[in-house]
Amino acid sequence: MIQTQQQAASVYTDVHGLQSIRQLGKQDQDAALMEVAKQFESMFLNMMLSSMRDANQVFKEDSLFSSSESDFYQKMYDDQISLSLSTSQSTGLADVIYRQMLSNYGQSQDKPELQQGDLRRHHSSLDGVMHQVQQVIADLPAEETTGPQVTTPVASGRGDKGQQFATAEAFVAALYPHARQVAQQLDVDPKAVIAQAALETGWGRFMITDQQGNNSFNFFGIKADQRWQGERVNIQTHEYRAGVRVNERADFRSYPSVAAGLQDYAEFLQSGDRYQQALGKGLAADQFGHALQRAGYATDPAYGEKIQRVSNSDTLNQALNSLLSAQPAAATQL
Repeated sequence: MIQTQQQAASVYTDVHGLQSIRQLGKQDQDAALMEVAKQFESMFLNMMLSSMRDANQVFKEDSLFSSSESDFYQKMYDDQISLSLSTSQSTGLADVIYRQMLSNYGQSQDKPELQQGDLRRHHSSLDGVMHQVQQVIADLPAEETTGPQVTTPVASGRGDKGQQFATAEAFVAALYPHARQVAQQLDVDPKAVIAQAALETGWGRFMITDQQGNNSFNFFGIKADQRWQGERVNIQTHEYRAGVRVNERADFRSYPSVAAGLQDYAEFLQSGDRYQQALGKGLAADQFGHALQRAGYATDPAYGEKIQRVSNSDTLNQALNSLLSAQPAAATQL
């Protein structure tokens, strides 16, 4: 069967895929942009698959079914399945990337031709692609990300805690743009915001979710008392009473997005008189947690010390360095 130019770039063994997209760009630039967006999406999906494979490496030790040959064919399968998923329009990420690129390439009077060098540069590094995709999503206008295509329901009702982020790097990448804005409002180090969120959620592995698995985006363990009028999730949690850890059920606030969760966190702190000693003083990450503990944010007697350890950890600093190395302009604002 003869492949069309659009299909040629969807087979991972086809080394002429980029050239095919370039030729397509001369005939239909919008179609070429969509193909580039699909390539972005496929690489992002491939990285997710690789992360999940890496997480299971410990189970392969001493396994009779583990070998270099099986790893090789597994990698081939992952490469092809990521491309297949990107062409099935099942995730919707390609559409988001396409709209952003269309505004850069497709909306001017003189549409610049997509050059092979541009495409090769986009494909040169998987890490670079991941961060470019994250930046594309972060740069979308608010109306783009809140349109009718977003159908994720807000978590509510009884629930539990579940994993919502595959890695610490993915957790930091999702929070950093919003943590930076919140940190400016509170006049604290952005690392302090991320470190507290990492402590509260175990790097996104123990997010508050409802029974359907919907994420509450509650990164800071903020409870839903009588002042809260939004959705809430009831889960079992623990508190320290007279220095003793006890289990109990409680309602927690639920939000529709990462941005909403972090913004409410900022407003929660700013509206509480007791937290003012922690705000507006330019506190570093290793100081902020102690200030919150003194203000009574948490009942854990080691809360400040734990946030300090997270803020100084290799996990956080390596994730931030990796993210900011791909976004040099953001590095100056850390």
